Amino acid sequence: LGCERRMGAMPTARQLSLALALVCTALPVDALQASALRESVRAPLIEKSSRGPRGGQYATRMMVPSAAAAVPMLHASAAVRSAPPSLKTVVAPEDFRLALALTAVGVLIISAPLVPGGFFTILGLFLLFQTLRIRFVFDDDAFEVKTKELDQIFSADSELIKTGDNFAVGGDNRWAYSSVVNWEFFPSEDLPILVYFKETQTPQDKWDVGPGKWANSEEAMAKGAKKGQVHFFPCIASASALKEQFESRGCAKL
Repeated sequence: LGCERRMGAMPTARQLSLALALVCTALPVDALQASALRESVRAPLIEKSSRGPRGGQYATRMMVPSAAAAVPMLHASAAVRSAPPSLKTVVAPEDFRLALALTAVGVLIISAPLVPGGFFTILGLFLLFQTLRIRFVFDDDAFEVKTKELDQIFSADSELIKTGDNFAVGGDNRWAYSSVVNWEFFPSEDLPILVYFKETQTPQDKWDVGPGKWANSEEAMAKGAKKGQVHFFPCIASASALKEQFESRGCAKL
């Protein structure tokens, strides 16, 4: 702003600085920007001083930074602050405890009786194999189940590939975070044997397949459940890592 007044009637620089500082602090900026704007108006530039027409009177022209000039900067800063942080892709680390526990139980009881011992041993070995090759991947948009190539199963940095269509309801084993309506560990987070989640991305006519007919029943709805496709998988990845990713990616939980 440019203002030209006689010294007897002109507001002081301190008064102008205070007024513009109040305007700056009312604008939607952070503390650092508000401080910088206040500093910029505390030292107005005296461009010209001349003797007035009457003795002892001076006319002074002061140039003060315009608050309007700061608006584009403020808008740009607000746009930067409003951009959501980008989360990197995370692969949940494997957890061998379930597979080894079942294998150990099977070995312990394999002699008496034979059938239950053999069952637990075979199940434990199967889960050990799955723990080596299956990975749960969280990228920017979705949670996905991927696998290693069989010839790279013991490689720590092998390329992950798709697992193919879901064996129960078809479609990719990939679900958007926004479609998840609930997730949980069974029997508990401290003893995670199964990981459960329910999503609405699968076509609705598949929701009652398998345990879905109980999870989407009227009784379940009366208890606060939400309809969707139910999924269970053995907890062969770190339960704490899975929980952290479900929470940080905004997956809904009842």
